[in-house]
Amino acid sequence: MTMPVYLRICALVFGSLIASNCWSHESITTEARKNYLSKLQESFQVQAGNPSAPVKAKALYQMGATLEEIRDLFNQDIISHGAVKGLESTMLLNELARAGFKMEMSPKIGLYVSQLHYYRDALKLDGKASYADHARYLLLKNHFYDSFTDNPLAPFSQTRDELTELIDIGERLLKVKENNINAEEVKFILAIHYLQAMQQQLIGKEEGQKKYKKLLAELRKDYPQSLKPLTLEALSPTP
Repeated sequence: MTMPVYLRICALVFGSLIASNCWSHESITTEARKNYLSKLQESFQVQAGNPSAPVKAKALYQMGATLEEIRDLFNQDIISHGAVKGLESTMLLNELARAGFKMEMSPKIGLYVSQLHYYRDALKLDGKASYADHARYLLLKNHFYDSFTDNPLAPFSQTRDELTELIDIGERLLKVKENNINAEEVKFILAIHYLQAMQQQLIGKEEGQKKYKKLLAELRKDYPQSLKPLTLEALSPTP
């Protein structure tokens, strides 16, 4: 197993533990399945009812966040068992498709991918909401982990405009101190985006190296047991 793939699995496990506060084979119960569907339907009806921009934005964010929890649990099953397991999970997967919330699986990584448009649309409507930074974090993290297999410096499809947007989001999140935003992930992903930006000549080498090395030094200092600095060093060895 390569280190970037290992990190993807760690990110998925961390996300699913946050979402469910448990680790079990039968990750979705009857009650959870009904609650997920109820949440999604309620949020969908709110945003479809021509509400004010802030109300619609919150409903979109809530749909994205709910689908995120479900996706993490499904992917946990796939990583552990090779497929979505359990009657309730299978029922939920089918019910989501019928309700217009079909999960999309990437044939390249073999996992369900995040539906980032919910976060982007919510932020366009209300970028100063209390949940906005969490939406930015989910956008940054999930775009990254859904974008590659073995080499994070070779994403499947990422435009220069998208990379610029992601760097802006990452730099903004560096200043945010919230429990639901993993600062280690933000620094790690942003450091890789700086490497990508230098490759594509979006930023100068001197500027990019300075920012990259600063984040690498902070990761080494703040997370001495983390594998992320080792991954960064393997991608771009530095003195």
